[in-house]
Amino acid sequence: MSLTQINNLQEPELTKRIANFVDIDASTSGVFRGVYTKNNNEWSLLLGVLTLGDNAKDTEHQACWYKYPDYQFICQPVNDVTLEKLMQGLERGSGLPIPNIPVLGHREGNLNWTESLIPSHACNDQYPIRRFSAQVCSDVHCRESKLVAHGMTFHPSAFEYVREFLGLDRFHGSSDGRKGELCVDISDQRGYLALSNEEIRYHCKSTDTLSVVGAIDGDPVNLSSSQDRYAFEQEKVSDVELWLLTDSDEIVDYRSSSEWEYRYGAQTSNTDLTKLLQIITAGESEHCEFKQYIDLVSKKNNKAWELDKTVCAFSNHQGGKLFIGVADDTRIIGINEGCQQHYQCAPNEGAECYEKMVIKRLQESLNKNQCFNTYLIEHNELFILVVDVHKANGLNYLLAKKEAYIRRGASSPQMTPSEMQAFPVDRDALGRDLLSAESGVEWGSY
Repeated sequence: MSLTQINNLQEPELTKRIANFVDIDASTSGVFRGVYTKNNNEWSLLLGVLTLGDNAKDTEHQACWYKYPDYQFICQPVNDVTLEKLMQGLERGSGLPIPNIPVLGHREGNLNWTESLIPSHACNDQYPIRRFSAQVCSDVHCRESKLVAHGMTFHPSAFEYVREFLGLDRFHGSSDGRKGELCVDISDQRGYLALSNEEIRYHCKSTDTLSVVGAIDGDPVNLSSSQDRYAFEQEKVSDVELWLLTDSDEIVDYRSSSEWEYRYGAQTSNTDLTKLLQIITAGESEHCEFKQYIDLVSKKNNKAWELDKTVCAFSNHQGGKLFIGVADDTRIIGINEGCQQHYQCAPNEGAECYEKMVIKRLQESLNKNQCFNTYLIEHNELFILVVDVHKANGLNYLLAKKEAYIRRGASSPQMTPSEMQAFPVDRDALGRDLLSAESGVEWGSY
């Protein structure tokens, strides 16, 4: 089950969707925060977020414009604009209504927008956000460098400052699949879930008919009125599934322990060593796999692809954890020896170098290269690299061979061409298929 999304929105469907959440003819204001990069003396949008309406008032960002030789970091207000004119201007390539701002850059064809839901607990605002995103620039390039300019603050890494400036969990640089993307965030004020330490309830406008369905640690939760309450002790809860719905089954807000991108609850404590050791002790399973040290340095090594295969398989199923430095019989052997051999430095420094190599490998190998996190844990002076994989939106596959894998039990078999064609690009939060196979990709023989 994945986050609610609607893909390939174009006019006039786009405007109709936006009109569900805001008056598209009314004047509104907002804040744009974005990063531009220069290539061949031309500026292009690398990444940007335009936050509109009341939600923009709650942003912590102050107006700024930092100019470096190859990067511009911009945070500026957008005033007195209607949503209809804004979206039409973006479609025509007119850019954003901010004085002196660079053009968005070159793109091919019409804009294809994706609508996604950011739940209220992941927002600055109390209401959830409807995010409309599209690649507005198809020819954007960026390179890692130091940020040095007269009168500007020095930053040792452009990529790291991009991540910090935009508030991203991570930024994959030149291999990031979001390059050239603009997001338009609109507060969905039809309603929101409210959880305290003692109860669950929801708020909604009097004109809307909403209800909550779900479960807390397996116990059903059904709230049919904003006056209803469900009593619980939040600190003792481990599994949360709460969905705020309209009477037409559209999701307005949610809290979920299984939605990886915006997971709610105790599952966010990835580095709880005791729990991770318990997972290792339980052995390999549908959601857990062990690998000894995987050599990513030697060109003669033919087992590196097992890393790609395993992560791909988890992402096409329900997610899972790959532990590198653990034998099949659950013995913790660590990655220390392999790191020492290949990086010739202190164990902790070698482990960090290895982690970077794994990230780089997966970024370059996978079609959906934002489906994982990595972190190191240490047990009895032995380092283990944990690759925490979440379910991808749509089919994930290896770019080099157009091969896809899926988790079945404790193995990761290759998917057949017919299975790949039938795999949905996305499902809504109720498990319904939105689109079928990815277009433009021809799958080879099995």
